[in-house]
Amino acid sequence: MMRARWIPAIALMVICLGCRGLLPSRGPITLDTAKIDEAIRAITEEHGDGIEVSVWLGGLDGAPWYALNENEWRPGASAVKAAYLVELFAAHAGSLDEPLAETDQILSDPTHPAIVHFDERAQAEIRREHEGASVRRIGEMMIHGEGVSNTVYNAAANVTTAALGGAEGITERIHARSPDFGGIAIRRYMLADRNVTGDNEATAASLAAVLRRIAGADLPGVDEETVEAIREVLRGDRAWWLGLHFFKTGALNTNPLTRIESGYHTKRGRVIVYVVMTEQPNPGELTAEAAGERLQATTDRIRDLLLRAARREVHGALSLSPW
Repeated sequence: MMRARWIPAIALMVICLGCRGLLPSRGPITLDTAKIDEAIRAITEEHGDGIEVSVWLGGLDGAPWYALNENEWRPGASAVKAAYLVELFAAHAGSLDEPLAETDQILSDPTHPAIVHFDERAQAEIRREHEGASVRRIGEMMIHGEGVSNTVYNAAANVTTAALGGAEGITERIHARSPDFGGIAIRRYMLADRNVTGDNEATAASLAAVLRRIAGADLPGVDEETVEAIREVLRGDRAWWLGLHFFKTGALNTNPLTRIESGYHTKRGRVIVYVVMTEQPNPGELTAEAAGERLQATTDRIRDLLLRAARREVHGALSLSPW
């Protein structure tokens, strides 16, 4: 009988733990930064090959819970496309389902810098996939490459760049959006030689700032409906233990090899923003492809340890799910 009396109390406790979002927000987030430092150091020492790492982990207020080399400039790879998406949709707010007017002019010229580095067959594919494509569809192709090849995935970003004034023009737009985005510099079209006009670069702090402002609907000059459209394009698969995930990755197998994992998780009104940037000067004794896969595995390990630390603090050790 004594145990029977406890059943309602236990049930109530389970319900409360399962409904943590109904409780007041937790206090300031404090992570064991020394322990995270040690863990990252162990991972990078194991990896070797001259690996360098930048990290930004935090919430919506702009103050990182943990950061490492967050203001170091590194190759931006495709992770900078989140900033492209903001500028593309902001420039066409209210007409996202209309064709991008500049597309035909850009793609009809095989010598245009957006596509000149693609061969004739690739250019034909790019024109075919972009024919009549709406602004929204170009964003979808550019961010996660939905239903298209890697060539078209990158060409969509190049069409976006050209439509917004080229590398210089899109950089100016990004910087004008927010001072927080100053650590993003676009110098070339996607898949163009990285050593001719310079590489696209970014800092972990600025990549995080873009994601943080998207997550918080705090993009200066961008209306709420457009912000929601941006989120929809960035949205990834939903899992009950992760909640909603919005992300943009980046990868380069030319020197320096680069991997970027960036995004944010949101569950029960609480947001975790993360950016992990890694690079190594060359493949070492491996092929570029094998070295890139190894760098990706190391990047994933760093991302996962950061998210484990953040989840425990943000959502609590007693949460019924891993989150």
